[in-house]
Parts: sequence; C-alpha cells; structure tokens
Amino acid sequence: MNGAQGWLSRLLSLHLTGRSRFPPQMGLGDVAWQALLQHTGRAAPVLSTLQFEQQKLLGLLQQARTCEREQLAQWLAQSQVPEAAPMHELIATASMGFDHLWQDLGLDSRAELRDLMTDCFPELVRMNHQNMRWKKFFYRQQCLQSLGEIVCRSPSCNECCEWHTCFAPED
Repeated sequence: MNGAQGWLSRLLSLHLTGRSRFPPQMGLGDVAWQALLQHTGRAAPVLSTLQFEQQKLLGLLQQARTCEREQLAQWLAQSQVPEAAPMHELIATASMGFDHLWQDLGLDSRAELRDLMTDCFPELVRMNHQNMRWKKFFYRQQCLQSLGEIVCRSPSCNECCEWHTCFAPED
C-alpha cells in the first residue's frame, strides 16, 4: 500500500463496493466526506437500495455510541500521522462495529490491518508490542489513561482469563 493516502483510497473502495460495514458516508460529516471523495478522485457514490438500507441501519445502531466514537476518534488523532486524516474517524467508526476491526473495515486479514496501523498510527503499533487485538488495545489504553467514562473490563491483562483470546494469532 502507498502509505496513508493509499489506505484511505482502499477503505473508500471497500466501502463503495459494500465490503466494509460503515454507516452512511463512512460515519464522516458532510465536509469531511466531500474532502475524502475529492482527495481520492471519487464521485459521490450511487448506492443500491440494499446498501443504503444497511448503512442507514448501522448508523442508527451506532447512534447511541456517538460520544464513545468521538472520544475514541480524538484519542486516535493524537497518534495519527498528519497525512492520514480522516483515518482516525474511520477507525473509530469501524470500532463501533460488531466484528473484528479488520472485518468491519472490509480488509482481508488482521495482518493487513496491522499494515494500515503501521502506516497511519506507527506510535500505536510500537505501543501494541504484544499484538493485542486492536479494539481491545484501544479501550485498554484509554482505560489506562483514564479518559472519560470508559470502563475497562479487566484490571490487569496478565491476570485476565481472556488473555489468550486478546493476544492469540488470527486464524
């Protein structure tokens, strides 16, 4: 992939083909959505009725988590390389999904997500030296930094009964 800009183009392509699971406009506001389309040289997409309904439903399901998504996006923005914007918002929105982050983004594997993170959030990749699942890592880090009202389910990863689930290699 060609750095952050290549990843933005890839995620947009995955969204436009229905492979990812995002709400309308990938969860971006109108200005950011138009900027992403313009930057990647894409026209406004024409969605099928099914795609539109799926995205709309996902948006409604995620609406109750708007504050959480915004908080995560702000946290991610602190570690994002400048040319990756609005990747922090896309990752935060996809993190509200119901599957593994790489699946909600429409990527082919967890390894591909790690490549994206390496290009766009290298500081977070260095911090995640134990290769913890990304969503769990995000919330664990926010918990450790005591940002907002995030509840950390395990007080110590080393003592947690889910350690092998969080750190296990992807099948």
